Amino acid sequence: MSNVYTGQVQGLSKIATGTPSAFCRAVTGGNLAIDMVNIVTEGLGGQLNVRKGVYVAKLNWTCVGPAKTDTQYWFPTTAGVQVANFPSFLVEADDGSNGKEFVLESGQPATVNVTLSDAEDAELMYEFSAWFVGVTQQAAGTKVPAYNSVLGHTRNDIEVAWATVKYGTLSFSLTNDLGISIHNPADGKSTNSKTKAEGVYFTGQRPRFEAVTSSVHQIGAAAILGDTWTPGNITITCANGTAGENVLFTLSSWVPDGEASMPLESGGRAGFGQAYIPGPGTIYNRVVLS
Repeated sequence: MSNVYTGQVQGLSKIATGTPSAFCRAVTGGNLAIDMVNIVTEGLGGQLNVRKGVYVAKLNWTCVGPAKTDTQYWFPTTAGVQVANFPSFLVEADDGSNGKEFVLESGQPATVNVTLSDAEDAELMYEFSAWFVGVTQQAAGTKVPAYNSVLGHTRNDIEVAWATVKYGTLSFSLTNDLGISIHNPADGKSTNSKTKAEGVYFTGQRPRFEAVTSSVHQIGAAAILGDTWTPGNITITCANGTAGENVLFTLSSWVPDGEASMPLESGGRAGFGQAYIPGPGTIYNRVVLS
């Protein structure tokens, strides 16, 4: 039959100097898109001119059990337009004989979403995206992606607290959008490299935390209607019993944002929603993993 590819013969991991290394315990889905930006000009007389622009490889994936040092790339702790030492990635649909392997280099983080759903069997899921301007295709069977053996974190391993107070967190999401863009100056390019951009960079950070709790949110009417916010810390402690795998997310000096919802339920459990953003200060170093 014709070639068929499933998760059994697909993979994703980091790679450095030709050696794959683990990014996470398991990848549950994602997509690699090589965006070819054509330059199209329509003219009189039905004329059409088409030139190749620049390409950018856009990778997104959902996984469990990433290393906290890798996750921190998506929450930069200093000012800048790039993070240092951002890893290269190996992505494949490869049965050992047929398929494609791509090595993605010269990239930067784009977006991240760390979520815990309200399901009883929920575990902490990470959705990452990144852009790359270096793309190399390898022969099928050249390399095999690597994975770690960490346990990850389930609902039973996680504690969410506002300062030291807990409100019965049912679900949450922690996101950041770095506003990534292509840098493609008119500085001249050599033959066979004309469609490769010089790089990618990010324009800022837009971290946001949203939670649904079983207790009425702690923001009272006096605070909501007052003149100013009093920023506070939010912590997400993830401890599965293996010390080396514990992760502490510290959100420093955050304030409420958007709507504080109080649903009215005729049956079932009510969930009270609230969103938060960083308060006054720098936009960087507001989400730290330790």
